[in-house]
Amino acid sequence: MNIFKALTYRLRPFVETDIPAILKIALRNTFQYSPECLMLWSKYDPKGITVAELHSGEVVGLCASINHNENIAFRGALCVHEKYRKLQIGHWLSVDGAKHVGDRNMGSNCSKGKLRYFQNKGFRVVEDSWTIVEYKYLGELKYQLLSYKLPEGVGIKCFEVNDIDFLLAYDRALAGYDRKGILDIICKENNTKTLIAFSGGVCVGYGMIKRNIFDAARVGPLYADDSRVAEVMLRKLLETMPDAEGLAMTTISNNLMVIECMMRMGIPVHDNLMRVYTKEKMVINTSKIFAQFDVDFSLL
Repeated sequence: MNIFKALTYRLRPFVETDIPAILKIALRNTFQYSPECLMLWSKYDPKGITVAELHSGEVVGLCASINHNENIAFRGALCVHEKYRKLQIGHWLSVDGAKHVGDRNMGSNCSKGKLRYFQNKGFRVVEDSWTIVEYKYLGELKYQLLSYKLPEGVGIKCFEVNDIDFLLAYDRALAGYDRKGILDIICKENNTKTLIAFSGGVCVGYGMIKRNIFDAARVGPLYADDSRVAEVMLRKLLETMPDAEGLAMTTISNNLMVIECMMRMGIPVHDNLMRVYTKEKMVINTSKIFAQFDVDFSLL
């Protein structure tokens, strides 16, 4: 326990009953995730999400330090209620997460203004060839302006259970490691819609959409070998949520097609985030990443 100004708090693993309190804090800080995301990642790594709880029982902070495998981890979703930001809660949440991660290479996203802070926390390796482009938009989605024409021989269909091996093989080739554990969970979520693209019986891309805490359409991941496939898939994903209150999505700065699509729909950039690591850069094929898997919990 830590005591500052007569206030006592403890750090403990996130549980489902924390969701209402966490969402109140997250809404004030415009985070993209949904309640289901918190449950999803806590199932995948039960000690990967930590909350700060006052002695009164009030939850006032959250930080995710997710171990993806034995070598890789990701830090995100760090937030503390503004009333308690002078109590070093964020610092101790970060320290607790670093202990959980251990010697893994941990990545994170940060704004340029917070780069020095992140470097002081051990994220000294900075990706200098691209940035994370973040969109957070509340308003009408003009997805009709996107193309519906696929390359010859390519088809897009709703994901079915018997497609899982195709999806996993595609994801593994792109990510460079096996994410079966997390994909098995997310593909079964009731509120997640998944599309998968095939050409000649081979998976050439997939995408997912759900609602975030602002009731906006949250797209991610969106991966494809061909930018034309990605654009049509983005349109089809958005068509599944015609009453969404907006869009939440993150892409990568050198993927110009999807940035042009956002401009065509009139969606402004919310922020440009820098990718940082504790040990070394990850080699990522950014040409196939049109929407990041999860900006708060995942590397790509």
